[in-house]
Amino acid sequence: MRRNIARGLTGLIMALFGLISVTTQVAEPTALAHPPDTTPSWTFTGTLNTARSGHTATVLTNGKVLVVGGVTTGGFLDTAELYDPATGTWSTAGRLRAGRYLHTATLLPNGKVLVSGGITSTAPPEFGVTTSAELYDPATGTWSATGNLNTARFWYTATLVANGKVLVVGGANNPLVLDSAELYDPATGAWTVTGNLNAARYGHTATLLQNGNVLVTGGSNDGDLSSTLASAELYDPAIGTWSNTANLNRSRALHTATLLPDGKVLVAGGYDSPPVSLNGAELYDPATGTWSNTRNLIAARDSHTATLLPNGQVLVAGGDDWNAPSRPATLNSAELYDPATGVWSNTAQINTARYSHTAALLQNGKVLVAGGFNNTNGTLNSAELYDPAITSTTNPIDDPQFFVRQHYLDFLNREGDPEGLAFWTNEIVSCGGDPQCIEVKRINTSAAYFLSIEFQETGYEVYRLYKAAYGNLPGAPVPITLSEFLPDTREIGQGVIVNQAGWEQVLENNMQAFTAGFVQRSRFTSVYPTSSTDQFVDQLFMNAGVTPAATDRTLAINEFGGAGTSADAAARARALRRVAENSTLKQQEFNRAFVLMQYFGYLRRNPNDAPEPGLNYAGYNFWLNKLNQFNANFINAEMVKAFITSGEYRQRFGS
Repeated sequence: MRRNIARGLTGLIMALFGLISVTTQVAEPTALAHPPDTTPSWTFTGTLNTARSGHTATVLTNGKVLVVGGVTTGGFLDTAELYDPATGTWSTAGRLRAGRYLHTATLLPNGKVLVSGGITSTAPPEFGVTTSAELYDPATGTWSATGNLNTARFWYTATLVANGKVLVVGGANNPLVLDSAELYDPATGAWTVTGNLNAARYGHTATLLQNGNVLVTGGSNDGDLSSTLASAELYDPAIGTWSNTANLNRSRALHTATLLPDGKVLVAGGYDSPPVSLNGAELYDPATGTWSNTRNLIAARDSHTATLLPNGQVLVAGGDDWNAPSRPATLNSAELYDPATGVWSNTAQINTARYSHTAALLQNGKVLVAGGFNNTNGTLNSAELYDPAITSTTNPIDDPQFFVRQHYLDFLNREGDPEGLAFWTNEIVSCGGDPQCIEVKRINTSAAYFLSIEFQETGYEVYRLYKAAYGNLPGAPVPITLSEFLPDTREIGQGVIVNQAGWEQVLENNMQAFTAGFVQRSRFTSVYPTSSTDQFVDQLFMNAGVTPAATDRTLAINEFGGAGTSADAAARARALRRVAENSTLKQQEFNRAFVLMQYFGYLRRNPNDAPEPGLNYAGYNFWLNKLNQFNANFINAEMVKAFITSGEYRQRFGS
């Protein structure tokens, strides 16, 4: 029987304020009402409004999970729904413009979700495969059309690359298997064709490596999975071409690929023909371009999920087993891979066996598994949470590695590089059980992310660009909102890891692309109609609150090359950067930005948003006055301490 096709340390430079010598009063630890549960477990969490499989699940910037499309008994779904981890409930999220199955969904740097392709109908003689794409905007909860793919496709991969574009690779358009690839540009909403794969494939994997290249592995090149591939290839976004790399040790499709903290890629399980599920696992080393076998899975499986946990282990859950006597058997087993030992171990079983489901890592460290198919019960509407119980603390944010990883996500918008993650985690772990030492190290580690070169060149740069462009928001002491800050900071920071080879050029490319688009936004062009170059530059400095030195003003004006007007968009972008990077502006806004980032980074809200008493900037002004009073010494001001120990911050991750 054959299956049918439709089925851093180096990036964080701390500004020192005599940190090690500072002592702080430490409150007595709160007594626990009961001993914490240290056993991994699965628990049901709400019920999807519609049973579905072959859908997508995307973790939004607000921590909620968007589930989109899929197939159910009645056909292909045009519905979407949201899971709220705070309440454990599901709510509808509008209707897509087209039902779709075996599509992709990608979180863009601007916080929107790109959904594209897939199967939309079973109209004869072939599947109705679509080129359509659409965007979900979490801010408004609405869907809108965007540019169409150049080629209709399903069962392909979509990867957000360092320049903020989305790389779509391979897939099928029945009966064809595709070797084409294309790029989506969020700035224009358009798709452009890029280099072709060396081998047509679907049911493969695509993994963004730490060096910015994309690794594609395995898959099938025929219509019924009767021929699977061992080949692997690399896409270089800088030149838009593919190159072969070493073959997998075993051909496979419907497997998983997980980027590990050390930069290697774990490929696990999969399907081969004649119908057989695989228990083999192997590691790809980008440094050598080679594969090596690692320990086998405990259970052979395909169509499963794999999730990198905050502690660096990989959770593999569910799937199909074509080796079972009554094949295929749907699995309820789950297991963990430990990269340190290369060993798999059983963990708690899923309550409902499932395959073609989704798995999403939540901000609290738990894993949400939703929907899927069960060979006995059909399409599923159940959802479950895996609690890895990685620490004995009451809140995962108390776990050193979780705490450090969350700071990479909240301030640098990326996973931690292995060296940086290990260094900052060890800073806290080295305290042993000394609570006073732990508190001081957590404060120092936390502040290091705002003070890092990486954040100063990305997040703080965005803050200053808005300040120079528009001044402060009306009636507010800050120039930017969280909804503006997050997508723009992600765009500038894509692929930037300070001191990693070529990081300065990646940052410069990002900055040029970002500012070029920024000055052509409707908000900017409405504020700055064409004027004299002097007027344009003087307005920027006025908004920034800076009286420039004569040389600084002249350099900004000279970006226009002697033109009489400010019509040149490229020159506008360069002049804006000169003002935003003015040393006086950097100095005078530093404390203001430091306080604002406490709200953006830790609380993920604006200073005047609920639950802020009075819904005003009283809290922001209080902490700004404190920080100014202590000459930017955040320890003596107890500012960072107050935010990371606040109930509001801790409730993001648990009780």
